[in-house]
Amino acid sequence: MFLKDIFCSKKFSKRDESETKRSSTPEDVSLSVSENMLAAAAKTPVHFSDDLDEITELKFTVRFSDCDEYSRLRLSRLFQFTEEAALADAQRKGYGLWNMLNAGYGCVVTRMKLRFNHTPVLGEELFISTWAKENYKDKVVYKDYMVRDSRGNILVEGTSSWLLVDMKSMKAIPPSQSPFPVPLLEGREALPEKLDILSMGLFPKVVDRQQGRNTDMDINHHVNHCRYVDWVLDALDRSEIKNRGIRSIQMNYIYQVPLGQKVDIVRFKDSRHHAVLFGMNAEDMKGNPLKARCHFQARIGFSV
Repeated sequence: MFLKDIFCSKKFSKRDESETKRSSTPEDVSLSVSENMLAAAAKTPVHFSDDLDEITELKFTVRFSDCDEYSRLRLSRLFQFTEEAALADAQRKGYGLWNMLNAGYGCVVTRMKLRFNHTPVLGEELFISTWAKENYKDKVVYKDYMVRDSRGNILVEGTSSWLLVDMKSMKAIPPSQSPFPVPLLEGREALPEKLDILSMGLFPKVVDRQQGRNTDMDINHHVNHCRYVDWVLDALDRSEIKNRGIRSIQMNYIYQVPLGQKVDIVRFKDSRHHAVLFGMNAEDMKGNPLKARCHFQARIGFSV
């Protein structure tokens, strides 16, 4: 996707089109797979759960290594916790990673938003639950998240959208064609929102540059989507993180970042309570920035 498309194209003003029209473009699917992964998947037996209507919940304890300098849980670690919960939920309900790869399919998270009632801190026990709630127009599956403390208080609420990908063509296909149907808990929502493409703001400014390095790579051979959260927060001022507090964060994943790729972090003029940042292909930015590939988008909501 290019900045000129985000800025000029009317299709992104329509929610259903913004969720789906990119799905036919192979380069927009941020997933790759190695022959070793497929071989391992072929040896992995298929397991099904008898409690498909139950919500999956995992327990985490916020450790010292999970925290920032203010003893608060790093947001990238929270994204990792939700990733583990999503993988566990899929595995328990029969459409886990290896089962899907063995059948020639994969699931890709395309957008995610978390809203905070309280930022977890060092020592807190977290109970993260997740469930698939909707097959939206047979284009994407929406999966919600809820984070509670040991007393049952709701700390974080979230939602995310996922594509089903044919690993041979690397194109998105309707979720209804999945070899393992995704059980839906319709009517149960943590965050009742549909996540749109973010519009380019005014007065763009390159505020940081990042690069995909060895420790950023995940099993799909590109920068893990949780790592982008660190890149976005590193582009903020320290005073913003300390004093304003983060109320919400939305991440849109557009185009994968391979090893060695440099990414310019572009920040637009803030609104009263929000900052919007795009991760732009640094090489493309040397030419016409409006034609540069956009790797990801972020919208940070501040508490004050």
